[in-house]
Order: sequence, then C-alpha cells, then structure tokens
Amino acid sequence: MVQARLALLLPLLLLITGAASSSADEAGKIVNGTTAAPGEFPFILSLRRAKSGHHSCGATLLNPLWVLTAAHCVRGPRPEQLDLQYGSQLLARNASNLARVATIFVHPGYEPQDKFIHDIALLQLAQPVALSKFVQPVRLPEPRQETPGNATAILAGWGLNATGGVVQQQLQKVQLQVFGDQECSDRHQTQLHASQICAGLPEGGKGQCSGDSGGPLILTNTDTQVGIVSWSIKPCARPPFPGVFTEVSAYVDWIVETVGSSSSSSSSLWVGQLIVGRSPPALT
Repeated sequence: MVQARLALLLPLLLLITGAASSSADEAGKIVNGTTAAPGEFPFILSLRRAKSGHHSCGATLLNPLWVLTAAHCVRGPRPEQLDLQYGSQLLARNASNLARVATIFVHPGYEPQDKFIHDIALLQLAQPVALSKFVQPVRLPEPRQETPGNATAILAGWGLNATGGVVQQQLQKVQLQVFGDQECSDRHQTQLHASQICAGLPEGGKGQCSGDSGGPLILTNTDTQVGIVSWSIKPCARPPFPGVFTEVSAYVDWIVETVGSSSSSSSSLWVGQLIVGRSPPALT
C-alpha cells in the first residue's frame, strides 16, 4: 500500500463531462463508480468555495504545503475565496480539517480556447497540513514518462453521478481504460495535444462528470497520478468520447521548478521512486 511505502520515504524528505442515465447512475454513483474504501486515496482533496463550503473540484496533495489541480478550477477565484477539505472521504460544509490557500500558480501556457491546453495549476497552502494515515502525498510520474495505451487506471472524485445529477457526498472511484494518443484524437475527431491523455471505456457509461475536474487519474498497481481531470463531452461518459486529462508527466519539471522556487522549506516531492527537491531527476 502507498501508506506503507511513504512511511519509509517521507523521513527522507509528496468539466465538461457525463453519461447516459442508468439505474446505477440513479443509485448515486459517479457515472457508475463505487464508493472508495477508507484511506484508499489519502492524497485526494476537495477544493471548495470558502464562503459556502460547496465542493467545486478535486485536487491532490503533493506535500504538506502544495496541492495539484486543474487550471480551469482556479483561474477566476482569489486565494482567500478557496479552501480545501483533506483527510476525509465524506464531504462536509462545516468540516474542521480545512486548509487555506495562500497562492495560486496557473500554468502560464493555459489556454481554454485551445482544447484546454496546459490545464494544470498549483496551490500553495497558508499552513502545512499534518500528514497521517489518511493524509499522504501522491506520487508523480517521471518527467515525460509515457502513459501506455490500454493501461488500466482509477479515477476518484466527488463529481456528479450523471449530467444534471448531484455531487456525491462519499468519495467515488471507477476503473477506466487509457486510450493511446491517436485513438484519443480519432474518437474526439480532433487532434488533441501531446500533453493530454484520454481514459474511459470503449462502450462509454463510466467516467468523469462535473465536479471531478482537477482530480486524479491513478495508474493501477502503481499509485502514480498520471492524469488531472480536464474536460469531456456531455452528456457525461457518452460513447465514443473518453474523458480528457492533463498528462502529469508532461509537467513534472514545471511542478518541481515552481515548488522549488518558493522560499518554503517544504519543497520535497515524490517523483517516481525518488524524493526530489529543487530539480527533477535526470532522465536515463
């Protein structure tokens, strides 16, 4: 399990979407997902509107002071208008385990008019969160590491159970297939960017929906975040269109540089098999 490995590693130092209705949708699953087990995704966070406590997007913890999410989730609000619920799979407006946002770093190349290219952002927290069994950093892939087509991956989030549905109170998960770059573009009938990947099912019916944006796509059996929920065609999980994710490996250098450039002492990140600080590991 990821917790066990991190116990050894940490001392060295972390939108448009949907599906056709079905009875499973109506039972309250995010596009035919299932409820996550306690502690299964200790790095996932709920990005909220601070005033209302309403969930808006997913996010992941990189280390006690830094959070990864999608650019479109944070482009408009000011830092003081956002907070993050951590360490719980149950959404609660009056939660006590909240982290305030100090600074928002949107990727400088983000362009929503160009198929949401560079849809990635970093949040620096006002105060570090305490790590525990239920609060752990996510592992990042190696820089520019290719995500293989036909790989299986897990999407986790609190997004709508279907287009026009409701935000889920319990964290949901769903197993998806990663599509190769060319098949991804073919299915969407447009050339997507090399820094984007797709995941879903060939027959549709499972995948991301509104409220899952910014959340993680985790490569099965590796605990590595390979994608950030970016966008998809409505209605949610409609075939033949898989969901589109920002491919994290394309941005590891930018993540490491941005985190390392802060004056904070908490700049370590879990990249591949390494804990790294101010520069990414050399490619071999």
